Amino acid sequence: MDVNNLNPSPEELEKLIKKAQEDLQAALEKMTPEERMQAEQKAKELIEADKASMQKMIDDAQKALNDSSSEKKEKPNFCPNCGAAAEDGKFCTYCGSPL
Repeated sequence: MDVNNLNPSPEELEKLIKKAQEDLQAALEKMTPEERMQAEQKAKELIEADKASMQKMIDDAQKALNDSSSEKKEKPNFCPNCGAAAEDGKFCTYCGSPL
């Protein structure tokens, strides 16, 4: 597979995954039980760190959405009563309804 190809075919992806699995299995077979336990513990720590990082990104995105939606509460562009174009002011210039 071409390293510069950012859109590999499903067949190429399948080959890459199979090779990675074979390489991982070979590496695991060479490890002692203690090394396997250490690798498993390190993997768990990395997964937890990723979960925390992803949750922070989700929380930050939600906060940004909430902040931007509260800022967008502007006056309507049209009078809710008669539908006339609303200008700057607190009342409709056509029917007098509050904006």
